[in-house]
Amino acid sequence: MQHAILRVGIADEDTHEPVFTYLRTIDLRRMIEWKKISASEPDAYMHGLLRSTEAQHDKLWEDLPRRPGWMLIVHQSSQPDDAESVELDISFAFHHAYADGQSAAIFHRDLLRALNRGGHPPTELQDHVLHLTERPRLPPGAEELVPSWLKPTPSPDTVPWTGNPISPEPHKANLRLVRVPQAALASLLAACREHGTTLTPLLQALALASLASRLPPDAAPAFQFRTAISLRRVARESDDVFDRANDLHCLVTTHEHRAAAPAVSALRARRPPPQDAESPIWGAAAEIGAGLRARVDRLPRDDVAGPTAWVPDWRRRWVGRFGQRREAAWECSNAGSLGARDAGDGDTPGPGGWRIERSVFSQGATPVGPAFALNVAGVEGRGLWMTVSWQETAVETELMEGLVADLQRWIDSFGSSGKFGAFD
Repeated sequence: MQHAILRVGIADEDTHEPVFTYLRTIDLRRMIEWKKISASEPDAYMHGLLRSTEAQHDKLWEDLPRRPGWMLIVHQSSQPDDAESVELDISFAFHHAYADGQSAAIFHRDLLRALNRGGHPPTELQDHVLHLTERPRLPPGAEELVPSWLKPTPSPDTVPWTGNPISPEPHKANLRLVRVPQAALASLLAACREHGTTLTPLLQALALASLASRLPPDAAPAFQFRTAISLRRVARESDDVFDRANDLHCLVTTHEHRAAAPAVSALRARRPPPQDAESPIWGAAAEIGAGLRARVDRLPRDDVAGPTAWVPDWRRRWVGRFGQRREAAWECSNAGSLGARDAGDGDTPGPGGWRIERSVFSQGATPVGPAFALNVAGVEGRGLWMTVSWQETAVETELMEGLVADLQRWIDSFGSSGKFGAFD
């Protein structure tokens, strides 16, 4: 297998000294699952795909010492299709110890290349069982690849809203989709450049505007939320063991944003000046973007990822947080867009070639994490998909449904008129 990390299991996961285990065989019949989705319309198919993904998120990884913590789930519509091409949705599900969002994009890129390259099965594959004769060379941990140090962060003056208190139950994920068509995406990116910001801060600002309008001031006078940041750009490459551009790893940190009471009040007031009716949203996006850029410029200094090896017992740490308030209301993870070439458009595989039409990124229930997550991914020239994911009871479903409706309506409005219409 090309990626060494996919050839190992995990032992002693529930202890303070978990380790990767060398697997001599991997039965691919247990690693690849085919699912038919009964649907006659695209919307019904996407609904079935979401429900299937939720079900996968809700499963716990079993027998990890003897079986890798990843799965491929291949989805296909059960309805007959007269088209000459075959369309499949291939989900790469993985334990976070193996990889992160950018790793998933690398995996799908490499899978596409392998499909288009073709060829005979490797000699190590016999009767669907892969026999591994060499021990995998794993890259160093994140704390070695990205050394860092910390300084204290002051506490907020106003207690921000961060959803309901932490609870391990129920381990049930909820997913909803927001579609960003290519035309709307192009308009959004052009407007971001005009306002001196980028797409991720804008999405954060839109989520902030939605929640500010839906939660009362006494319950949510301020907000605290996060943006995921890849550490690949500052990771040390390691003697043919780790390649930043091509290897799977979990190299991610976060930046915490605070929307103080005055900024939230401005969004709630919904009375911007007529000449720039949406200035509160763009102002919030610019502020979030400036903070994010400053954080990225400091990396790997002052980063919480560095001292993770010094936590003596992670399980005890997480269990000790049950019943406490969350540190953040939500987190936005933007895995980016697969380039046209990586998605198959740059190759000329000829008849029977494969390409990637869409990329959807989601996360399962994260009981000790933020109350919900915005997960963004796309394919160059084909727009973006954003999932909103949350653990059941971490936040009210009605609030999340309202957030999803706001985001979809505002994005569609901007694509057609150049305005979000958030304050109409």
